[in-house]
Amino acid sequence: MKRRTFLVALVCALTGCKNKERAAREARREELVAFMHGNTADAAIAAAIAKARETLPEFLAVLKNPGSGQAQFMVRRRFPTDQPDKQQILIVNHVTYDGKLLHGQLDDNTARPGSGTNREGTVAFPPEEICDWMFNDNGKAAGGYMLRALKLKLTEKEWSAYAERIVFKD
Repeated sequence: MKRRTFLVALVCALTGCKNKERAAREARREELVAFMHGNTADAAIAAAIAKARETLPEFLAVLKNPGSGQAQFMVRRRFPTDQPDKQQILIVNHVTYDGKLLHGQLDDNTARPGSGTNREGTVAFPPEEICDWMFNDNGKAAGGYMLRALKLKLTEKEWSAYAERIVFKD
């Protein structure tokens, strides 16, 4: 009887620990998603957005006339959500510029309902609406100010998961 009570207690203790670990992981994920969507008062994200907007002419000049080795243009833009007090800053890939509007494909696995994008995920918007920009400049990342701010918030293990998906580096 004592052994069974001990085993039941052990299983409950282990299950409780797993639930706490899962809850902690989920809370951390939500914290990072909020950070990347700009739903935070963190000064680093505000500074990153300001830097991206300040350097927007540099990005547009390269986008209009990319040099050899300059490719994989992407931007991040604010989109609405179904929660009035929240926003989402999502990635738009395959970006082109017609001199007036940026065009691209929404590509973000953190998108929440209510973004207002069409089913195909194609978007067009004025450049002034971007929150960040980035491109591959001969194997190195140009721009990416929000991603750089996020990197400072991550543990080495957390960053490695992001770094695997990025083909060009700092």
